[in-house]
Amino acid sequence: MNKVLVTLGIGAMAISLNVNKSYADSNAIVNVSALNVRSGPGINYSKTGIVYKGASLNIIETNGEWSHVTLTNGEKGWVYSKYINNQPLSNNTQNNTENNIYKSGTVNTSYVNVRTGAGTTHSIKTIVPYGTKVKLISKSNQWYNVKLEDGTIGWIKGDYISTGTNSNNQNNNTSNNFIQCNGKVTSYSNLNVRSGPSTSYNIKAKLIHGQVVKLTAKSNGWYKVSLTNGITGWVSGDYIKITTESVTKPSTSSSNNTNTSNSNRSAVVNLAYSLLGKPYVWGANGPNSFDCSGFTRYVYLHAEGKSIPRVSYEQAKIGIHVSRGNYMPGDLLYFATTGTGTTSHVGIYIGNNTFIHASGSAAKPDKVIISSLSGYYGRVLLGARRF
Repeated sequence: MNKVLVTLGIGAMAISLNVNKSYADSNAIVNVSALNVRSGPGINYSKTGIVYKGASLNIIETNGEWSHVTLTNGEKGWVYSKYINNQPLSNNTQNNTENNIYKSGTVNTSYVNVRTGAGTTHSIKTIVPYGTKVKLISKSNQWYNVKLEDGTIGWIKGDYISTGTNSNNQNNNTSNNFIQCNGKVTSYSNLNVRSGPSTSYNIKAKLIHGQVVKLTAKSNGWYKVSLTNGITGWVSGDYIKITTESVTKPSTSSSNNTNTSNSNRSAVVNLAYSLLGKPYVWGANGPNSFDCSGFTRYVYLHAEGKSIPRVSYEQAKIGIHVSRGNYMPGDLLYFATTGTGTTSHVGIYIGNNTFIHASGSAAKPDKVIISSLSGYYGRVLLGARRF
């Protein structure tokens, strides 16, 4: 028994002596397009992940031809040493002094792609707007490996990141680098378009949830917008998300000439959103529970004073028919969900190919939810009506 223990001890010592510590606590850059991360130092170990070319790694230790590394997300694993440049980061990047001094940066263009690796050939993880603060992890070939406030880690080209004292004050003034792009309204209530970049300026127009507008400048956290009806003004950046979607209608109108139709549509959508999560109860008319037609009747009545029939197939007969592809927020949608080909369900279109409705049945009650017109509901959609 003692001999066995001695043998095991020698084996363990031999393994520990084989570990090369020369690169411990140093940095490395992946030099192949994709590199497997494994649970141990060999191809017989299970694969735990993949890192891509340009990714920054921290080397803990090496074992033969394998390196034990920490990834940028904090996870640990083993990679084949041949496929990384296991040298200090300063030998693999340009202007490393800058990277050591500046631990954070600011996006200096209207919007920028955050990619999975250091290059435009890598896929896009997310898009961030002008003024976004990022933590700088490392730099490779003029690309920064960054961490966003929500924890996302990715790569941004260095041209679009400002570092140092200039970046701290950059978002307080109108950007000279701002490139026109589109923004999407995220506020569920009407978003005011003002004559200047603060709430002290008068209201010129209003935007509705999901509307996409052209952004032409940014100052003090506010975007300057140009609307399709010729109106220009400023909106709070807190309620705008940079998007690649095209500018949409309906356009807003000035406060001196309010468009009643658009106002009513906004009211319908806003009231419908406020009822999300209310339970489905067969025959219920609100305000605390609904069935599908009880929900639509309640919303139109209380949002715009419009009284419509109580049952779904009667609701589908009134108003003006709207052809597919021309739906606007606030339109009534009607569906054949029972297989008979006749109207058995209704909801309210809210934009972006989605609608809000009281989902469920007497046998399987659900609640007020938002659903997509892709898939099932797109197949059973019969049409839309506008009041």
